[in-house]
Amino acid sequence: MRKVVAVAHGEPPGHTAPTLPRGVVGLSVHRPYPGTAAEHPGDVHAVCMVWLDDDVDPLDAARAVVGVEPMTAYVVDEQVQWDYVRDWPEGEVTPGVKRISFVRRLPALTRAEFATHWTDVHAPLARVHHPAIWRYVQNVVVDAITPDAPEVDGVAELHFRTYDDLRHRMYDSDQGRVRIRADVRAFIDAPAGWRMLSTERVLH
Repeated sequence: MRKVVAVAHGEPPGHTAPTLPRGVVGLSVHRPYPGTAAEHPGDVHAVCMVWLDDDVDPLDAARAVVGVEPMTAYVVDEQVQWDYVRDWPEGEVTPGVKRISFVRRLPALTRAEFATHWTDVHAPLARVHHPAIWRYVQNVVVDAITPDAPEVDGVAELHFRTYDDLRHRMYDSDQGRVRIRADVRAFIDAPAGWRMLSTERVLH
């Protein structure tokens, strides 16, 4: 099974159909979190996560479920570092808030070096110093599948059970904040990326 992260640069239609296109096995839709200042580019209306069978064309699948152009899409290697337990009905908005970050590696690193550091060094630090993260997913970009897609090396998903957890319990301590930020500077070119604070709706 493969995963595509697709950015809708126009308002996508509602995803309410009981079935998905052939070969698409999962979909979640993320829209800007209401009542907060935008952290994302102004033309971004939604970010969709699409899971599909290996024999399905990823671009066709992304276009079919996103349903709007222009769209930017990437095939990713998904690494779920830790997960929530779903106890709400499918189709309802997930509790809490998710920060989705599109990140670039430092120019001195290869993508493989970036991915190794993210998984083997940063994730263990995050588990210690980000106690309020409810679900943490690292998506290493394998391929950009839309024309002229901006270069991206990873897409991070940080889900918090409440907005207060994000605002007030992001770090375990001041020392933890310093350690996390120092590690981020060791492998991520932060100004080159962008992020969106979002709601999440798992639809299939």
